[in-house]
Amino acid sequence: MANKKKVRANGEGHIRKRTDRRSKPWEGVYKDPITGKPKSIYCTTQAEVTKKLREIRGSIENGTYIENPNLTLGEWLTQWLEVYAKPKVRISTYASYETYVNRHIIPVLGKIKLKDLRKDTLQRFLNEKHTEGRIDKKGGLSAKTIKNLRNMIHSALQQACDNDLIHKNASEKLSLPEHIKKEIEVFGIEEQRRLQDASKNFRLGIGIILSLYTGIRVGELLGLWWSDIDLQGEILHVRRILQRVTVHDDSNHKTKIIIGEPKTAKGRRIVPLPPFLIPLLIKFKKQQQEESLLFGQDYITAPFNGDFVIRNEYGKYIEPRTYQDFFKRVQKEAGIPILTTHACRHTFATRALENNNFDIKTLSTILGHASVLITLDLYGHSLFDHQRKLMGKFNELWEGGL
Repeated sequence: MANKKKVRANGEGHIRKRTDRRSKPWEGVYKDPITGKPKSIYCTTQAEVTKKLREIRGSIENGTYIENPNLTLGEWLTQWLEVYAKPKVRISTYASYETYVNRHIIPVLGKIKLKDLRKDTLQRFLNEKHTEGRIDKKGGLSAKTIKNLRNMIHSALQQACDNDLIHKNASEKLSLPEHIKKEIEVFGIEEQRRLQDASKNFRLGIGIILSLYTGIRVGELLGLWWSDIDLQGEILHVRRILQRVTVHDDSNHKTKIIIGEPKTAKGRRIVPLPPFLIPLLIKFKKQQQEESLLFGQDYITAPFNGDFVIRNEYGKYIEPRTYQDFFKRVQKEAGIPILTTHACRHTFATRALENNNFDIKTLSTILGHASVLITLDLYGHSLFDHQRKLMGKFNELWEGGL
């Protein structure tokens, strides 16, 4: 057993010299205020260990004590991702967080000690990312991405505060670039009619019709199973989404198809189907059954395939990029402007407000928005046009003298 020499230095507490520690023989012991357990520090001289103990006790008394003062931002974010974010967020959100941490934050700020992170450091970091922060070096990140990046940093630092690793969240009240909301893309009445007609000439055209008349997102459409559709009850269940996300494996950055749950609790919903869709769906389902018989053993019936509503002739799911390419071909045949697949969802919402007298709450529920405020923010212009038409009816009262 090593010989130990206990020393009391001017009332500074428990200090001792250990003969078996040649480089830093002086040990100071104090009680960790967080764990309640003894904790040691090691120094080369008695004066040094006395000074450090005095500083630690002062931080404990004034409430600025930090359990691990050498923990870096990169180390904490890596830990936060695995312990706090992964069990809580969707797979796609976690994939985005991994990219933010591993490809944006750690290369620039990763070595900064967590306790030394300053607001102005984060502000400069976000500013630079907005102007020239893309991984492909082709400009900066969008205002929306900067906001998402800041929100993730804020959540991680808030958890660090809750864990008593730091005493202040440096990401509070940062100045973010203004997000200029893009005008939503909507098919006009004639464009929608031409798109519908062209869809009838394509095997997967039923997907476009479903989107135009239910407002489901493309990931929700591609994630639909036949067991999600009650043809007799004329309802559709949105239970999952299919998407391709980036995954990080050490230095490799790959993508893979995942099936996850909708973004919010309200995204998991029941959507009534317009009656005209039922015979179209029945016809398409019969066509798929005939295809499965035609291709026999080559037809894919694995759990991850087979039951998808939108699938290829061999029973395999359709990837989002493949579906987007298909959607472009249909638009070209229809002779209409090329819009994104999300335009079908926007068109559904706009037609609902224009022609069918949908109240905003019902529309929000069908779309699966987390809040009616989101629906109002997106489609307030359409609602206003509908309100203008209704207000115009007061002309009849005026002209008729009431």
